[in-house]
Amino acid sequence: MKSRTGRGSFITNAVLLLLGGALIYGNAVNREFGAFVSEFIATPLGGLVLGGVMIASVIMGWLTRFMGKKEKFIDFQSEDGSVGISIKAIQDFIERVGKEFAAVKSIESRLIHNKNKVDIAINVKVLSGNKIPELTQVLQQRVRESVRESLGIDEIGTITVKVAEIVGEPAKHVDKPSED
Repeated sequence: MKSRTGRGSFITNAVLLLLGGALIYGNAVNREFGAFVSEFIATPLGGLVLGGVMIASVIMGWLTRFMGKKEKFIDFQSEDGSVGISIKAIQDFIERVGKEFAAVKSIESRLIHNKNKVDIAINVKVLSGNKIPELTQVLQQRVRESVRESLGIDEIGTITVKVAEIVGEPAKHVDKPSED
């Protein structure tokens, strides 16, 4: 199972890493190279080139991030080939499963892709008066089963449920009048 994303930020980071590495190497390891880099940057052409490369790499990163925003997918193998499901679709599915529980006021999910599995983090707001340990355990089981059965994703790691808030008024207890 793998996830896929765009390559724009990789290119931007590689350019900036290369420039930063050259500056550090020239000042800390090879002073001759450092003097060459400093002299090059000090010239009008060198400053223009360095500034242009840095601005171009940042703009390219922005363009790929905002203009060509690609959705992230979780890929897995089925009997007939590869299948990709968007992370957003999986999160929406998990949130619909959570809303099946009357005790859950709201739910948000996040997927953490690790080597060969997907961990799921769920934040919930729970209505007051519910047994949280039992609710969270049943919610974890239901999410795991639903994702496996409905989406076909078997490589599910841990499912972490965090109760972000307990909402609503607790049920009032009415004392019975004493029979004297």
